[in-house]
Amino acid sequence: MEAQAKRVPNARGEGDRLRQEILDAATHILEETGRESALSLRGVAREVGIAAPSIYLHFKDKTELVSTVLDAVYRTLAVAMGEAGEKAVAAGADPYGRIRATVAAYRRFALDKPRRYRLMFSLEYEPRRRPDPDEPLSTVLGAWTEAVEVYLAAVRPELRADAQVLGIHLWTALHGQLVLWRTLPAAHTHSEDILVELEESLLRRLLPGPEGHGTR
Repeated sequence: MEAQAKRVPNARGEGDRLRQEILDAATHILEETGRESALSLRGVAREVGIAAPSIYLHFKDKTELVSTVLDAVYRTLAVAMGEAGEKAVAAGADPYGRIRATVAAYRRFALDKPRRYRLMFSLEYEPRRRPDPDEPLSTVLGAWTEAVEVYLAAVRPELRADAQVLGIHLWTALHGQLVLWRTLPAAHTHSEDILVELEESLLRRLLPGPEGHGTR
C-alpha cells in the first residue's frame, strides 16, 4: 500500500486555509462520485493529509460539510449570474439584455462545470422551513428574481410582484433544457447555438411584453 504523503502543518493562525482544503477535498470527492454516500470524513482527511478528528475543528459532522459544499457551489453560480448582468448593463444592455446575459452565465456554468452543476441537484438537501436569503437555493433564485424584477420595472411595473414566480418558471425551464440537452445525441453533433435559440424562445414566451403587446 502506498504510504500517505505527510502533510506540512499549517502555520499558527492558518486554520482558515485548512478549512478551505477540507472543502476542496470534499467537493472533489463528490464531483468524482456524484454520490453523498461515497463521501466519508476519513476519505476527506486522507485526501487532505490530516487525521480525521481534525475535521471536527471546522465542521461538526458530515452533514454540515456537505451543506457547506453546496452553499459554496450555489453562491459561486449566483455571483457569476449577477456579475454577468451587471457587465451587460455597463456595456449598454437594456433590462431584456441583462436577463439574456444572466441566462448565458447560467448556461456557461452548467456546461463548463457539469459535475459541479450536477451536485446542486443530486445531493440530499432540505431547505429551511422559513425563507432565508442566505440559504443556498435562495441565492440563485435571488439572482433570477432580481433580473426579472429589473425587466418588469422597465416594461410592466404593475407586474413586479410576479418577479419571483417568473424567476422560478425561467429557472425550471432552463434547467430542463440543459439537462435534456446533455442526454440528446444532438449535443454531440450540433453547436451550442441551438441552446441559445431555445433560450431566446423561452424568454420571449415567458416574459410579458409592454402593456398591450402580450409576451415579447
